[in-house]
Amino acid sequence: MKSELLDKVLEWRDVVVVDFENYQCIPTDLLNEEYVYYLFCGATTTKCANAYKEMLNAYDINIIETKHTGTNFVDNRISMYIGYIFGKYSPRQVILVSNDIDYYEMYMDLKSHGYPIVYREPSLTCKEAIRRQSDYLLGNPMSKPNTQNSSNKESDVLKELTSSIQKADLIIKKIEESKQSDNLKDIVERIMEFNNGDPNIASSKITHYLRKKRRMTKTEANTILNKVSTQYMELVETRGKEKFYKILL
Repeated sequence: MKSELLDKVLEWRDVVVVDFENYQCIPTDLLNEEYVYYLFCGATTTKCANAYKEMLNAYDINIIETKHTGTNFVDNRISMYIGYIFGKYSPRQVILVSNDIDYYEMYMDLKSHGYPIVYREPSLTCKEAIRRQSDYLLGNPMSKPNTQNSSNKESDVLKELTSSIQKADLIIKKIEESKQSDNLKDIVERIMEFNNGDPNIASSKITHYLRKKRRMTKTEANTILNKVSTQYMELVETRGKEKFYKILL
């Protein structure tokens, strides 16, 4: 990685990454003296980027020049840097500014795994941005922006935007539920091993495993016990405060 990135302390910072090959500007609402900016350029846009940086000398703007040429070379480099930022630091958010359709898969993957990334396509109309997102979520081939003026009424655009957001939220929710279910099942399998393969186990032994082996607090252990006992166990007996379960795997 170049020193422009290595020399920065990006912990809990707002980082704006601009695909300067695609969009030669920082959106006005993103201009903030507390932010850190990276303008990714090719050979033809580096001079313009340097002039732009001088004009905004009050801001922490860094230019990442890509001297190599080739299809999607700058795009791939941007994706690599964003991965490096999330791997090395915990930024408050990373905002990617570009009108390029090639970032959707990376963006949705990072978003689904809980990374704080925002994707801005500043030159697109609201209608066009919705169509692109819908195409991605529905698995349709994405195409170039439609430059013709949209005749849709504002209410129709807002309705489509709401529908698109709901679909995205549903997909992310299903992914998170699937991840949580897999994690709970893995915990139950480890509890079974801890109990020497015996499916019959006391609640105190489960919480002991969770607190000692999984390093959970008492509250966290009780929360997990309630979840796994509901989904993967059968209550067979209660003696005072002690409950005895049968693991169903």
